[in-house]
Amino acid sequence: MQPVVLTLAALTLTGTMPTIPPDWRTGMVVMDASTGEMLLSVNPEEYFRPASTVKLVTTLLALDELGPSYIYRTRVLADTSAGAIHVQGSGAPLISGEQIRVAALETAAALDPGSEWDLYWDTDRFTTESHCPGWDTSDWSRAYCPPIECLSVGDNILQLIVSTRGDTMRVYSYPSLPGLELVNHLVTGPAESVRTRVEGWEEGRPILILEGTVPPDSHLVLYKPFAGPPAEFASMFSIQLEEAGIGVDRVMQGQLTDTTGLLQTSVILSDPLFVLLTSMNKWSRNMVAEMVLRTVSLERGDIPASTSAGCDAAGRMLGLMLPELTGYQLADGSGLSRYNRLTPMHLAMVLSEGSSSTEWGAEFLATLPVNGVDGTLRSRMTDLPPGAFRGKTGTLNDTSTVAGLLSASSGRSLIVVIMFEVPTGRTWSARGVQDAIVSWLWDSY
Repeated sequence: MQPVVLTLAALTLTGTMPTIPPDWRTGMVVMDASTGEMLLSVNPEEYFRPASTVKLVTTLLALDELGPSYIYRTRVLADTSAGAIHVQGSGAPLISGEQIRVAALETAAALDPGSEWDLYWDTDRFTTESHCPGWDTSDWSRAYCPPIECLSVGDNILQLIVSTRGDTMRVYSYPSLPGLELVNHLVTGPAESVRTRVEGWEEGRPILILEGTVPPDSHLVLYKPFAGPPAEFASMFSIQLEEAGIGVDRVMQGQLTDTTGLLQTSVILSDPLFVLLTSMNKWSRNMVAEMVLRTVSLERGDIPASTSAGCDAAGRMLGLMLPELTGYQLADGSGLSRYNRLTPMHLAMVLSEGSSSTEWGAEFLATLPVNGVDGTLRSRMTDLPPGAFRGKTGTLNDTSTVAGLLSASSGRSLIVVIMFEVPTGRTWSARGVQDAIVSWLWDSY
């Protein structure tokens, strides 16, 4: 097939491509990944809401600024003269309860049995904003919108298991949060209708209120964000210290300004950055994206690190790639914010830069979901050979985007970006059209 640049109107007229409804705002770029030759473009330099394809920008920025082997180090330090233990937040995402327990055991082993201490948690390396500009407060109770904190417990998501089997309704939660206030107003009823409110943002402590009905002799699992992860981290650490024979008198927030002469009792090491980015992109974990973006800010010397400074760094990167396109807007690193604006060309150039890097191109590609295999593409484009498309998806209630690399039937490698802004509630239909277009490209090229 000869490479030609076509408009959406021309493609619709000729009937060579799956039909896109005329009331959908459309941006599209298809490029040869090897030569950069433009094969198809529809509004390539107009600005759209990118949704979670913003994570491609965050991935490229993080690999360029931090490197794929970057490790977070969350340190525990003891001031023996003041009787104080300090947990210094590093901004690491996905610290597990088991890692907290091991760090407490290592700290207990370094201290005198039966000694008494005050425990401080330090989160001053990050700004205090737990949510980003453009994140609707109605989303704060949803699993895709956990708070962004310098000290985190897992992904700051609580798993709730509700069972009505037997004579008594039971509610379990994981991880075990010492400060959790769980208010259960659920009752048994003929149909499942559960409403959950997440509160405690102002107080910095987790409050969850369950209301509604659960059918008898059944069970369900809910995932909800919770407020106050740093305090919960410190409380979990304190409980483990006490179980190991170390007394804790007080647990409170406190800034550690000078580490000279302090005893380092434990260091919680994260997975390498490219592993965290893989988790971020495969499953579109917004919290990881925001933590990584603030880490770029931190490593560039911003203390406290902030989302805005991370976005500024990402914007400078985009400006170097496409200096003529100055109307972009970045408000977060995950794409949840409705304030973000990017063009299809921005995403195409990010994919080109990331996949072609001789330093970490392999890691960049490995972070992306694979059609018919894993992540957010595991049940999409299943008519294509598994692995034919690697890319990032994005969804808001009126936005559907996909951007990635396609190995076409001829073996040719294509960069594909499709951005739709659609009437509310049509995102599932938009995904189907996107998948049909990708399949058409696979067959045509």
